[in-house]
Amino acid sequence: MGKRDFTAKVGRCCSATLIVILCMLLAIVCPGAAAESIPAADGYAVGCILPLSGRNAAYGNRALDAVLLAAGVFNAAKETPIRVIIEDSQSEAAVAGAAVEKLARAGVTCILGPLGSQEALEAAKEAQRLKVPILTLTQREGITEVGDHVFRAFLTAAMQVRTVVQYAQAELGLRRFAILYPNDPYGQEMARLFREEVRRKGGDIRKEKSYQAGQTDVGEEIRALGGIAPVAQGMETVAGIPPKPNPGFEALFIPDFSFRVATIAPQLAYYDITGIRLLGTSGWDSPELLRGDPGHLQGSVFVDAFFTASYRPEVNDFIEAFYTAYGREPDTMEALVYDAAEIAVKLLLENRGGTKEAFRRGLMQIKGHRGVSGKTSFPASRDAEKDLFILTVRDGRIVQVK
Repeated sequence: MGKRDFTAKVGRCCSATLIVILCMLLAIVCPGAAAESIPAADGYAVGCILPLSGRNAAYGNRALDAVLLAAGVFNAAKETPIRVIIEDSQSEAAVAGAAVEKLARAGVTCILGPLGSQEALEAAKEAQRLKVPILTLTQREGITEVGDHVFRAFLTAAMQVRTVVQYAQAELGLRRFAILYPNDPYGQEMARLFREEVRRKGGDIRKEKSYQAGQTDVGEEIRALGGIAPVAQGMETVAGIPPKPNPGFEALFIPDFSFRVATIAPQLAYYDITGIRLLGTSGWDSPELLRGDPGHLQGSVFVDAFFTASYRPEVNDFIEAFYTAYGREPDTMEALVYDAAEIAVKLLLENRGGTKEAFRRGLMQIKGHRGVSGKTSFPASRDAEKDLFILTVRDGRIVQVK
């Protein structure tokens, strides 16, 4: 699929469906002519690299919805000079890298994307070589180390862990922690980050246990965490009373997804691992977390970059606008992409079509931008700092704490 060029003002007379059809016509009916038909870009042009085909196409097309909404495509009441020039990465790293050069030749001031880890790395290398500011949308660690034109505006593992540990220590006064994590790359990385952050903040990791991905019975691991001596099979209890635990920690971090946490929490209660605070990640933020007995998760603490039931007015406005445009509610990924695109559009308008370097400097000056995924700032590392939503389970519902 080839390059796509939208003037945001098209939205004044087009629906979302019509724009998608226009995309398909440009890319499929005349793919060879698409690049040649693009007029000389000006300082109001933003490039966008997303996987609109291939294995990650579902994510890419949802991200595109967020970009177009932020660009003002559906705002019939407001004129805008912003143009969005889109390249399909086809879910391939090499294609994503080549797309950067195409967009640079088209004269874009900045680039949004890609989503995938390897795609983002290849695009970042090429953007740095060509000195085009790029706002990557990936969790890949170290992406901004590629160079001073590479930024990231996405939710990362480190960001989540920092927020959870900060809240647990500063707000709840907790100091003694344990970790129960899946023995897969996600769980291992989250456990490592949590361990390092707790120790950096003066806390203590008392115990750690891992379990196999897909494992449903974690009784053995829970007994080890609780200091319960192993017993012979069939002798789990005496007179129906489980052995008394002696955990020695105040909070347990479980970096897993909601459906599995929903099965782990009752097992903790069965072995009388109670009176401790359960801590989690954005993977907990799903109705599946509450599919069992939500009482086992009462008072737990986890984070996310977006929360549809938030009391923040900008979140409600975004959900309404997104639903009006697409007939569905946005998710966390779409909220993050929307905020990144909104920041890019804001800078392009403020710079009045200025240079790439002016845009890069403008990004470095973003401090506390209030978006639908919280406040965003770009420190010297160019890795976005975000004010995440802190969530808990209260009376059987997931609610916002902060």
